[in-house]
Amino acid sequence: MKGRTPVGSVRIVTRHEFRTAVTRPSYIILTAAMPVLVAMAVAGFAVFTLVTREDAEAETASSAESSAQTPRLGYVDLTDGPALFGAHQDQPGALFVPMPDRDAGIAALNDEQIDALFVFPPDYAETGTVVRVRFADDAGSVFGPDGPSYSGTLRGFVLSNLFADEVPVGLAERLQIPYRLEIEEVRPDGGTEDESAGFDLGRAAFFAVAGISLLFSVFFSSGYVLNALVEEKENRVMEVLLSSVKPDALLLGKFLGLGAAGLLQMAAWLASVGVGVLVVGLIVDIPADILTMPGIGDIGIAAGYFLFGYALFASLMAAVGAVTTSLREANQISAIVIVPAFIPVWLNFILFTEPEGTVARVLTYIPVTAPVTGFIRLAIGAMGPLETVAALLVLAASAAGALWLAMRLFRAYLLMYGKRPTLKEMARSVVSG
Repeated sequence: MKGRTPVGSVRIVTRHEFRTAVTRPSYIILTAAMPVLVAMAVAGFAVFTLVTREDAEAETASSAESSAQTPRLGYVDLTDGPALFGAHQDQPGALFVPMPDRDAGIAALNDEQIDALFVFPPDYAETGTVVRVRFADDAGSVFGPDGPSYSGTLRGFVLSNLFADEVPVGLAERLQIPYRLEIEEVRPDGGTEDESAGFDLGRAAFFAVAGISLLFSVFFSSGYVLNALVEEKENRVMEVLLSSVKPDALLLGKFLGLGAAGLLQMAAWLASVGVGVLVVGLIVDIPADILTMPGIGDIGIAAGYFLFGYALFASLMAAVGAVTTSLREANQISAIVIVPAFIPVWLNFILFTEPEGTVARVLTYIPVTAPVTGFIRLAIGAMGPLETVAALLVLAASAAGALWLAMRLFRAYLLMYGKRPTLKEMARSVVSG
């Protein structure tokens, strides 16, 4: 069509396509599927959390009760000379109780006043031998033939009594625990700053969700445009429509109406996921950054990528629908448009490890890979303001070019049936207008 497209015709077609799309049973079922799945997932998570929380509370209570009953370990010091073990009786995990002699220790063990009995014989200094006294019927204990060994606690008790007074103040604890190993990670330049410094978790989550939504729109929203065009061509409904509406108005109306239906579906899905996250946040602690609202600038960037990305793919789908003669053929050829959108997902390892490398920058400016690549790089904070603006301008120009191409092909092949045009024929139609 030469000249201006009537706004009234576009509005009528837009309204009709939107109403037709949103009242289809398949659309309603697909739209409702996500809220239902989210509700089921949240309910399952709530039940799982409640059960595990009760188990954890019971285990904590049991542990607290066990810890409140500190084991009492009796010992008899029979070493020659001054007593070697007269101090440092309060050890981590146990209390050592001195017994006047072996018989008194056995009596206390029998009366369960102590949990174990150790005897340091007279030749301990020469042999290092420590005798644990137990009853013969204790051989079947759960923790082995002697029950709990208390070997670590006993070692600390012995070392503390033998050497604690011989080392400088403050170093006695190192007799029991010589060191605690910690790991420090550094960059090749020696820097030790936290790798997560400057990483905005909430911003990353926002752009990640936006990128996933865009992929869904490529599958569903732009797919509606393709299916509607081809079905009307197959059913010869297109001939009736063109008798009252000009081609450009018809294409723009379908583009806007079906796109609005698809975006409404995406909004319903995103809203259900958002509500699900908020509900989960009431059940368990979620990092506050995730629940914060993104800034106006980030919302504008995401909206630009989303709208220009949708316009690009929907226009390309419309072009495919214009030149194909059957739904089966259209779906096969549409893979040429859809598959490149997932290239950034397949190359995500490169994008995450080298977000400012050559591959990432090239994919940022290729129209069919730009939207998803942009969302990935924005999520990890690898795109500056100038690069973001430049990438959006390239994507906007590409979307406008794709829409112009779709209109040219739509005018030329809207009523074509049977044989699909060759690339040479399509090029000639585009040039001639």
